[in-house]
Amino acid sequence: MVEQRTPNPRVGGSNPSWPARTIRTKMSKIIAFFQEVRTELEKVTWPKRDDLVGAVVIVCILSLVFAAILGFMDSAITVAIHWLIR
Repeated sequence: MVEQRTPNPRVGGSNPSWPARTIRTKMSKIIAFFQEVRTELEKVTWPKRDDLVGAVVIVCILSLVFAAILGFMDSAITVAIHWLIR
């Protein structure tokens, strides 16, 4: 019995080891990526707890201040529009 092969053995499906080789290559790239991510995260200078808490408090206070300003402006514009419509 004669074995028949396609002219290009790298064409998908013509070589039985093709899917396994591709999956192995992609997995090694994914593993290398996560190893590099871990290496870079070890280089990061993380903020101290006090700095982080202070930043969170400032963000919360400023959010409340801006919400109050926008709420006041919305109420004032609503009253002005109702006054103009009458």
